[in-house]
Amino acid sequence: MISIKRQRGAVLVVSLIMLVIMTLLAVSSINTSTINLRIIDNMQAQQQTEAAVNDVLEQVMSDIDYFNTSTTTPTVTIDGLSVAISQRSCIDTSPASGYSAAWTLVPEDTHWEVSASVTDAATGAQTVIHQGVEIKLPAGGCP
Repeated sequence: MISIKRQRGAVLVVSLIMLVIMTLLAVSSINTSTINLRIIDNMQAQQQTEAAVNDVLEQVMSDIDYFNTSTTTPTVTIDGLSVAISQRSCIDTSPASGYSAAWTLVPEDTHWEVSASVTDAATGAQTVIHQGVEIKLPAGGCP
């Protein structure tokens, strides 16, 4: 016959090992969910800055005065983010098609590059977007 006194300690050791394994699994799943939340927060902050820059670029590029006059580089605040717009630069010009060469002021197809950047102070997310646009302007409209 096996004594009962010998078997009492084995059950205790096995149950403690099982509790340690279950605790490690719980801590591991909490760490994984925390990391996933951080990843989602970073992605959301990045998409918010990209949306703000795109909105500002759309506003600026829809204003012909920005391309006709020598303006300073504006800073626009949207959704609490200050978006800095770089000085536009005229890259190339070509005579517009469909106009007579006899005209003294033949319009030109001008190609411009504009970039905007933003840094979210709260999250540290940064976005810089370069945008190109072609605009038909009077001759000499591209400095």
